Amino acid sequence: MSKITVVGSFSMDLTVTMDTFPKEGQTIIGKKMLKNPGGKGANQCIACARLGGDVEMIGMLGDDENGRIIKDLFIKEGVNVSHVLTTDLEPTTIALIEIDASAQNKIVVVPAANFVYSIEDLQNIKEVIANTEMVVAQLEMRLDVMEELAKMCQKLNVPMILNPAPAVPLSDELLSRVTYLTPNETELSVLTGHPVDTLDQMKEAAQMLLDRGVKHVIATLGDKGALLADVSGMKVIAGYKVHAIDTVAAGDSFNGALAKALVDGKSLEEAILLANAVGALTVTRHGAVPSLPTKSEVEEFIKTH
Repeated sequence: MSKITVVGSFSMDLTVTMDTFPKEGQTIIGKKMLKNPGGKGANQCIACARLGGDVEMIGMLGDDENGRIIKDLFIKEGVNVSHVLTTDLEPTTIALIEIDASAQNKIVVVPAANFVYSIEDLQNIKEVIANTEMVVAQLEMRLDVMEELAKMCQKLNVPMILNPAPAVPLSDELLSRVTYLTPNETELSVLTGHPVDTLDQMKEAAQMLLDRGVKHVIATLGDKGALLADVSGMKVIAGYKVHAIDTVAAGDSFNGALAKALVDGKSLEEAILLANAVGALTVTRHGAVPSLPTKSEVEEFIKTH
C-alpha cells in the first residue's frame, strides 16, 4: 500500500495563451495552444511522486486515447494506478484553460468521467484508505463521493487534506472531518461568505472555518506565502518572489508537496515552507504536469532563493 493516496480528478488540458482575455462576444487571436494531462487530483499526485513520494492515484478515466495517454504517464512517473478505473459511459474529462500575459488563468472543466466515479467505487477501496498514511482530495469529483471519503477517513483515523477547488459551499459535517483544508483566497471567501481583501479579513474567515470543525486551515496567498490557522493561533508562512508565467497547478503542486512533507514527519510549518517553494517554482513554467518540479530542482531552488 502507498503512504499517500490521492482520490481525485484527471483531465486532458487544452491550454491557450493570449495577451488579454476576450470580452463577451469578442474573438481574439491566441498565441499558443498546448495539450497536456492535468486535473487537480492528477497534478497533486504527480507533484508528490516527483518529490519522491510513495503515492497511489484513485479515480476514473474514459475508455479513449486521452485516458490511455494519462494512464501511461502515471505509470512512467512511478505512481500506483492499480485502482484507477475506466468507463465507457463518458469520455476522459477535458479542461479548457485560458492564460493571459500576466499569467492569470480562466478554466472550464467538463467533468465527464470524473463524475462517473461513485460511492460504490469508493467503498471498494476501503482497504486502500485504511492502509495509507495520508489522503489528498479536491472537489472535481462528485460532492457526495467527497463527503463519503471524509467520513471514511474519519472512521479509519486517516488524516485528510482537502483542497476545496473548485470552491462550493460545504457542510459543517464535511468540514469537521477535514484535517487540513487548503483554500486559496477566492476559495476562502466562497467557503465562508466573508471578504478576504485584507490579512485581518483572511484571518477572520479562517477562524470561521476552525469554528466549523476544520483542524488546520492553510490558505495559500500566492507569492505572499500561506496563512496557517489552527488551535495554536495564526501565522503567515513566507513565500517566494518569482516571475510567474503560468499559475496553473501552483495550488496543486503545493498540496502534493504538503502531503509528502507531512508524511515524511516534517512539522506543519516546515511542510508549508517546502510547499511554498514547490508552488513558486511551478509558476515559472508553462502547463500543469510539465511544470511540476522534481525533488532535486526544489532543493536547488531553495538554495538559490
